[in-house]
Amino acid sequence: MTNIKQLADASMGKLTSLEKQLSGVLRPIEPRKEFVRGVAHRIRTGSQVDLLVDRIANWHLIALLMAGLITLAVFLAVVGRTLLSLLEKKRTA
Repeated sequence: MTNIKQLADASMGKLTSLEKQLSGVLRPIEPRKEFVRGVAHRIRTGSQVDLLVDRIANWHLIALLMAGLITLAVFLAVVGRTLLSLLEKKRTA
């Protein structure tokens, strides 16, 4: 049991020394104000590429919806004519 405790203490010592070394090397930095303003401006306005992609995506969605509506109209017309022809055959029979 003492071996495990000694190993844990040695590991904690190594971790502590590593943490001290890294705290000296890794310090927070302040970004340049121009960089922050540029990023904020791009976030607010969006880029032209994003707008173009959105327009293309919307165009595909509109085309898909129109094709679906036309397909539905043709399907309903076929079903309606079929029902009408069946009803006429029953009347004449």
